[in-house]
Amino acid sequence: MTNLLPKTTSAATDENLRHLLSLRALNVGGQLVAILWATYYLDIVLPTQPLAIILTSLMVWSLFSLLLLKKKAKVTDNAFFFQLIVDVVALTALLYFTGGATNPFAWFLLVPHSIASTLLSRRYVWLMAIVTSLSYTLIVFYYRPLVHIDHPMEMGLGEHFADHVMGMWIGFVLSTCLMAYFVAGMAESLRKRNKLLADMQERIFRDERLVALGTLATGAAHELGTPLGTMDVVAHELELELQEAGDEDSRGKLLIIQGQIKRCKNVLMTITETATGDKYDSGQLLPVDEYLTHVLNRWRISNLNINLIQETNSEGVPPSIISDVALTRALLNVLDNAAYVSPDHINLMLDWDGRMIYIAIEDEGCGMSELQLDRLGKHTVSSKEEGLGLGVYITKATIERLGGNINWKNREKGGVLVNISLPLNT
Repeated sequence: MTNLLPKTTSAATDENLRHLLSLRALNVGGQLVAILWATYYLDIVLPTQPLAIILTSLMVWSLFSLLLLKKKAKVTDNAFFFQLIVDVVALTALLYFTGGATNPFAWFLLVPHSIASTLLSRRYVWLMAIVTSLSYTLIVFYYRPLVHIDHPMEMGLGEHFADHVMGMWIGFVLSTCLMAYFVAGMAESLRKRNKLLADMQERIFRDERLVALGTLATGAAHELGTPLGTMDVVAHELELELQEAGDEDSRGKLLIIQGQIKRCKNVLMTITETATGDKYDSGQLLPVDEYLTHVLNRWRISNLNINLIQETNSEGVPPSIISDVALTRALLNVLDNAAYVSPDHINLMLDWDGRMIYIAIEDEGCGMSELQLDRLGKHTVSSKEEGLGLGVYITKATIERLGGNINWKNREKGGVLVNISLPLNT
């Protein structure tokens, strides 16, 4: 069973750059269409050579950026900001040769600024605001005017004002669509990154608590060894006395106590071994049905009177799973909780597919409130009067450490259904 760690936050920046490159490709295509439309349909005189050089350079730069992205080069905020600067410079150059601020598409300069405002820190946002403002100011005073072939007059004046207004309308619609699609996608990547950071912080906090619990468990194992040994000796002597006295009823109850004492000693021994040697990842590779049988046999030693029904819903050769000590304890804990609330009926279902192993455990208890279900595994919650609430907390941490998932939900007919999914070994 592998330990699947979360992806690094750099994946969000990479995804944002992919969005930016897609937006740039769409812009280049749109600019080519606009140039052809203006030249051949509107009969506007355009300097095609410098425009071709600008667009070709932008496409070459985009291909170079895409190659760096495929080579898993780290995309920093500085690199992403530089990509936006390239877009501003290229657009400013295009606008210079196509009418400057009189070009109805001049306000496309707001798109890089909107992207920076969404994804980057305030320092970059203000730098981008300065760059785009300077760029727009330059094309207000310095530009090559758009002129018609038959009317050597600057576009936007005289009878061509209607064409200018129509171009402004098209530019507005395209700007809103581009910002709604691409900027929203980049913002979604940012939200995913923030969620990932929050999950990582929660995992770090949980791991710190588990380390503290492990330290306490090791100390408790050392302290409890002697009294449990004394109890075992005394229980054995009492068993002999009851056997001689012929009190089989009391002797049967004492045997249950002895079984629980032995179970406690085995648990303490396992804790000690785990603390002194790495036992968690040293299990054997077993078919999942065989492993689950071993777990249930171990569980039935202390739960002789519990009615458990086991089902296997998949056919074919069962996949293999590592007999991990921590996973075994997690499954035992879930079964113990089910037996506590539903001793008359527990149903365990095993299933698998090409990627995952699925274990479902359902009981017929009274269920749990929505608040309790929401807190399970996140906080130390217990429905038992004397329970500490650590079992479920450790169970969830163990399953997630192995790359799996566990969730609890109430059954319609009463009781709780626990769904456990674990990745297959590769």
